[in-house]
Amino acid sequence: FNETKEALEQQTATADILRVISSSPTDLQPVFDTILEHATRLCEAHLGLLGLYDGEKYHTVAQRGGNADFAKWVIARGPYEPDAGGGMARMIAQRQPIHIPDLKEGSSYRDHKPNAVQLVEVGGARSYITVPMLKEGRVVGGITIYRPEVRPFTQKQIDLVSTFANQAVIAIENVRLFNETKEALEQQTATADILRVISSSPPDLQPVFDALLENAT
Repeated sequence: FNETKEALEQQTATADILRVISSSPTDLQPVFDTILEHATRLCEAHLGLLGLYDGEKYHTVAQRGGNADFAKWVIARGPYEPDAGGGMARMIAQRQPIHIPDLKEGSSYRDHKPNAVQLVEVGGARSYITVPMLKEGRVVGGITIYRPEVRPFTQKQIDLVSTFANQAVIAIENVRLFNETKEALEQQTATADILRVISSSPPDLQPVFDALLENAT
């Protein structure tokens, strides 16, 4: 019964995320927020962060849970370079999930790296997993969830967050394709408008020039 209930909850969460993706073709924020909501709830985590990686810096774009001080710190931190040897840097380098049962035992916390210290002391995080968002084998972001106590995550939970990470990449790709299609359509429409003006004003160049400038700007 419990396994069936768990499977149903996971399928319901997946369906809900896909629904949000289909209803938000140009806006990624509702998708990211929904993913974190389900990831933290189903994996019994108190805190979740979702970020995008541009090849150099990591940009936190969504967060769920945590206290007000931690939320303010995440915003104030802005884009950052992951600490060398830390879980985030390892996830990016290895392109696979990283599971740290106790952040206090990690090298970043012992070396007093600001990110690790803030996570533990302000965010109250102890057990931790970070899962990559992969596009064509390249890390484009990640989902990270935390527990306030030392209680390692199960492989099922790690696999579930990996599924959510795949859905986040689908959403990113959908927005990119939508914007590219919209841009191409706008350019074709502009070209057609200019050709229409040319054909309708054979002796007069001024309307053509005006149409060119209007569409270019």
